[in-house]
Order: sequence, then structure tokens, then C-alpha cells
Amino acid sequence: RLLSALPAALVQRRILNETVRNIPGMSLSKSPAELSLICYELAAALTGNYDPYSGLKHAQNEFALKLEPELRAMVAQSDDPLVTALHLAAAGNVIDLGVQHAKDIDIRAEIERTMSERFAVDHTEALNESLEKCRDLVYLLDNAGEIVFDKILIEELLKRTRVTAVVKAGPMINDVLMEDARQVGLTNLCEVIDNGGAFVGSPLNLVPESFMKRLEQADVIIGKGQGNYETVDEFPGDVFLILKAKCHVIAEHMGVQYGQVALISTRIRRATVSAAQTQPA
Repeated sequence: RLLSALPAALVQRRILNETVRNIPGMSLSKSPAELSLICYELAAALTGNYDPYSGLKHAQNEFALKLEPELRAMVAQSDDPLVTALHLAAAGNVIDLGVQHAKDIDIRAEIERTMSERFAVDHTEALNESLEKCRDLVYLLDNAGEIVFDKILIEELLKRTRVTAVVKAGPMINDVLMEDARQVGLTNLCEVIDNGGAFVGSPLNLVPESFMKRLEQADVIIGKGQGNYETVDEFPGDVFLILKAKCHVIAEHMGVQYGQVALISTRIRRATVSAAQTQPA
């Protein structure tokens, strides 16, 4: 039964208890993004609130839209607009209510910090090379608010290739839905589709076959954020992941320090690992 009429502390406790009961049956071979789904599904089912971040998402989109003229000016005035747009997209990845409260997010400070630093892992050159041959790019979006920063990057990518942006089919924390894409005007810029579910990232074993085929058709895939890092990093294509390391485990896996941002080519990473494995001991 729904628990929405109960005190918040009791509701939280019930959700925690139900989640803990599911832990013994979890497979540690699955990604954190996939393992965490049970928490969100239980919270929605037990409270009847399937989109608790709706209001905050709308507000974050509106705030980011106010920044849009400044962001676009930064790109227009840059000696390398694509590189500037890539760093702005990385800066936008700070907007994540999965790990922070809205009041703790200082996006202007993050823009200044990210623009003054290089990517801790920087495969921009490889991305440029891939874009020279690319005719079909799939862009996996992440959070509300951040989508405006992605929109700026997508505008630059559209000068080189066709882009299809991907939202979630159902609410998941503050991840973007089709309504967010419409709110920020992304649907007027490029094709926008959904990945077939309410997922953290796009778990390859959970997304529908039609979406897997869409990924397979793409020449290049860009994925934003940790959820996509955890779920599409092993996809056997030309994948680039843009994200900030928001936990120490992911930072270690990325090969960066906690809090750093990176642009990672999974193709280069696979080649590096393969070469290391073939080296004599």
C-alpha cells in the first residue's frame, strides 16, 4: 500500500528496509547504475510519486536557459568552438541531484573551474578524427539543467554530422525526459528519442532491442555522466564519455582524481588495455 500519508521518516525507513531485503539476491557483476534501480523503483511504488524531482528539474532548466546566451557567446568567441563547447558540457555535468542538493550546486563556479583546466583524460583529438568520418552521432543526455549545456555542444556537432539526442522514457532522479528536451528547445534543433525505459544510464541488457539497434547504427556515441559511463562504456563502438568523477570508485576506474572531468574514448582505452595485456611480463 502507498505510504505517502505516513511521516517522512517512516516512509524512508520502509524504503530502506525493502531495499535491504533485495541486496542478497543482487549480482555484483552488474553495474552500480543497474543495481541502484531497485531503490528508485521501490521509492516510486511505495510512495506513488514517480517523478519527485519534477519541479526541481523545471527550475534547473529555467536557470540554465538564463545562462544560455553567455554560454553561446563563450563558444562564439573561442578560437576552437568545439573544444570550448566540450568543456562547457563537462561543466554542466555538475548539475546532479543524485549526489548533491540543489542548494549546493554552484554552476557558475564550476564553469570557471572547468574552463580553466584541461580534461584529466583528454581524447579530444580522437573525437575530432571520428567526427571527420561521422555521418550519424547518438548523444546520450544526462540531467536536467545540464541539457542546456549539451544543447550548446550539439549545435557545434551539427556543423559536422547528424545528431540524435537520447532522453529517458520515464522519470529517473533528475535525468532528462522528452518534456525537458521540449522545454529547452532541443527538439527544435535535432531528433530526440528515448532509450526505452526509466534507467540510470542505458544498461545494455535492459534497453529494448530497437534502442540497441539504434546504437549499433551510430558511427559515434557520446555519453554524458556517470550513469552512461557505468552502462555503455563496454559497448563495442566508437564511444566517447564526458563526465565529472563524482565518487572515488569511479574516479579510480577512470584513472583520474575525485572531482576531475574527462573526455574518454572507450576505443582508445580498449586498445591501451589490450596492448598492456600482450606485453611480456
